[in-house]
Amino acid sequence: MKPASLRPRAIRTLALFAVMGLVLILYMARLVQLQVFQYDDWARRSARNHQSKRVLEMKRGTITDRNGLELAISVETYSVFLFTREVKNMNETANLLATVLPMTRDQILQKVANRKGYLPIIQKLDRGLAQKVMALHLPGVNLEENYRRFYPQNSLAANLLGFCGADGHGLEGLELSFDKTLRGYAGLAVQEDVSFGEDGPARMRIVQPPMGGSNMVLTIDSFIQHILETELAKLVDKFKPIDATAIAMDPMTGEILGMACLPTYDLNQFASSTPDSHRNRPLTDIYEPGSCMKIFPTAVALQTGRVRGDTRFYCKGYGEMPNRRVKCHGQHGLVDIDKAIAESCNATMVQISQLIDGQDLYRMYKNLGFGEPTGLEVPAESSGILYPPSRWSGFSAASLCIGQEIAVTGLQLVRAYSAIANGGWLMQPRIVKKLYSHNSDIQEEFGPQPIRRVLAPTVAHRLRKMLAGVVEGGTGRLAALPEYTVGGKTSTAQKANPRGGYFWEKVVCSFIGMAPVQEPRIVLYVAVNEPKGDEKTLYGGKVAAPAFAAILDRVLKHLKVPPDKTPPPGLATATPLLAQASAAREVSFLNLMSAPVLPVAEAAEAPRGPAIVTAPAAPRPTTASEASQEPTEDHPGVLPDVRGLPLREAARLLAGLNLPVAYEGHGLAVAQTPAPGTPLARCSQIVVRFSPQPSSP
Repeated sequence: MKPASLRPRAIRTLALFAVMGLVLILYMARLVQLQVFQYDDWARRSARNHQSKRVLEMKRGTITDRNGLELAISVETYSVFLFTREVKNMNETANLLATVLPMTRDQILQKVANRKGYLPIIQKLDRGLAQKVMALHLPGVNLEENYRRFYPQNSLAANLLGFCGADGHGLEGLELSFDKTLRGYAGLAVQEDVSFGEDGPARMRIVQPPMGGSNMVLTIDSFIQHILETELAKLVDKFKPIDATAIAMDPMTGEILGMACLPTYDLNQFASSTPDSHRNRPLTDIYEPGSCMKIFPTAVALQTGRVRGDTRFYCKGYGEMPNRRVKCHGQHGLVDIDKAIAESCNATMVQISQLIDGQDLYRMYKNLGFGEPTGLEVPAESSGILYPPSRWSGFSAASLCIGQEIAVTGLQLVRAYSAIANGGWLMQPRIVKKLYSHNSDIQEEFGPQPIRRVLAPTVAHRLRKMLAGVVEGGTGRLAALPEYTVGGKTSTAQKANPRGGYFWEKVVCSFIGMAPVQEPRIVLYVAVNEPKGDEKTLYGGKVAAPAFAAILDRVLKHLKVPPDKTPPPGLATATPLLAQASAAREVSFLNLMSAPVLPVAEAAEAPRGPAIVTAPAAPRPTTASEASQEPTEDHPGVLPDVRGLPLREAARLLAGLNLPVAYEGHGLAVAQTPAPGTPLARCSQIVVRFSPQPSSP
């Protein structure tokens, strides 16, 4: 018997249920796909449609000079946004905005087009226009406060300060080095759409509040910076060099009072300047310094005892080495070390290089900071070039003694000379004086940071007198000032030829020095790269020294430094007073920072007066500060009478007293101060005057 066949109606019912079941299965599979496998993706899409994130900026910190003059500030600007959900009539809103904004109605509508959401209309509005927009009270029109970096002094210290980009991030100079410190930390806000329709409300939720940037006080003095830049401009206008540099530093604290270089640029128009003009040349550019390095091998010779005050050198117009001669710019004949430095004698430096040990010379240069960055908080600082003795040739020691085979930055040189000025300490250069928060509740000040002692106090004192001799009667006469004693060193450094040797016509003319000599308040460096002129003009003493003097005179008077030059008749009485003042200042400085000398022993010569040549002291087992003044057979506790004696015999007789002795004039001794017979315990310094011997009848 055959089974009963299904009715057509039942078949249709079963087919319908099968289709519905299949659709349900597909629907459930899609739900699983969306809710399980694609959940994260769709959640992000939903958040993107209903939330918008806004970065909340805080005001970038202000940069001022040491006296509070603003160098870099952030000024308020405003941006206009349209939130389309809250705008009731777009055409009417555009018409009203066009009455106050520097935009037409069509330009505003073009910004919106058919887009929806939180749309930017215009940026960088000043406060006046922003207040006019707020006065319209238009729904959906929002103002956001932003900041734009502005430099009130335009190009002043431009190469040091650097600048910020459109996003407020530092791109050059201190703005880059301290970007995070000045910028602080931006906040984050989320704008959430909690409505279900086109016109529903929205709310702003701050997720992370912003943290304001810190303010920065620099060590530079804007007036001194202005002096440097204006005098450099005159120098550039006269000699047409590739560039020029000047640095002023307080040798006792390491504070940089001014750092200038040309060419420079306007910080508010940096986009129109060349990248080459952005370089902070005192820290980035290196060169062979030349004769200004001669003072440091001299320091090695004095500290190691290889050279004393009575050591003499003979200059034949050149210095001799095996298979080589080093030309000198003159034939100086028989000279002592003071005259050799004053006349910048190359022959003497070659002879000194043969007296001292190469390791001592290298160690001195390393201790002075050559061959390594100074650590100043400025980007792209160069370390210079100083090769170890293992890479030296047979001529390297002599070359290093005349400032060749070594490359330095201007700041390295200023720091090394500051060690001479402050009594022997290598200081950490500083450009930042203080940092403090935007509400001044947190602040940090930075004081002097001595690194190490590199010179004995007596050696530093002696070197200052040598540098004074350069200005008083040597190659640096044009650096002299009428009211202040000045010590310094000229340099005319030939540029190295890549093919070997040196260019004769391409030179770097520089002068570096300090004033006043007994109590230096400032170390100043001026350098001119490839000045134009003839062979009689292109010397450091003729190109850089006059500009050095002009800058130094203005700076010392700005700092209210009292003049220390006295008339010649009062020299004998003024000398001990100046020496005592210098000693007191040096003692107060060293009491704060006492440490042994690195790495050579203290010199065996006593300090001398400011404008005189100190007599050589005979070798003795102790230093001047340690020597006693006990009576001896030759000197029974009183000052002997040297009147009528020639200089050599007077020097021999007074050498064992362990007192600083000054000699004025030449010939026979005609007067001495204190008077003969004065107890040695009451003598602090001896001055002996000489007069030429009378001619025979």
